[in-house]
Amino acid sequence: MHWITRTAVQASCILVVSALLALGVNAIRPDGLPVLHAGQESAVTFDEASGEIALKDAALLFMTNRAVFLDARSQFEYEAGHIQNSLSVPVEDFAYLFEEIEPQLQGKEAIITYCDGERCPLSHELADLLEEKGFDNVYVLKNGWTLWKNEGLPIETGA
Repeated sequence: MHWITRTAVQASCILVVSALLALGVNAIRPDGLPVLHAGQESAVTFDEASGEIALKDAALLFMTNRAVFLDARSQFEYEAGHIQNSLSVPVEDFAYLFEEIEPQLQGKEAIITYCDGERCPLSHELADLLEEKGFDNVYVLKNGWTLWKNEGLPIETGA
């Protein structure tokens, strides 16, 4: 009887160590799987009046891959640093870039435009252009680049 107890304890230890190792590897992998699945993907609120989205809500949409981010700044500023996986869509280039980016805008809960600075109008201008094209899920992350970077959220450089 004693050997059965010892075997059960050893098996339990192996199971716990294996589970912890698997969770650890999953956590550090960039393409790791979500460990917990919330029934609802977590509620996000948008300010319909201003068309703006709070940083915490934009970050949640980013982390759950439910939004596409569009950088309204110049190509030079974009290459110097931008929100990870965002698309460079300078307002002055929108007319000829739209056809190229349109497929990437489909099927997302939100399209989030951003630029840099409290008074930067580019993200609002880009949002207006998208709304004119029929998109009704467009939101502005005001002072987006600075807020995102200062919060330590994922960024990258280059084109």
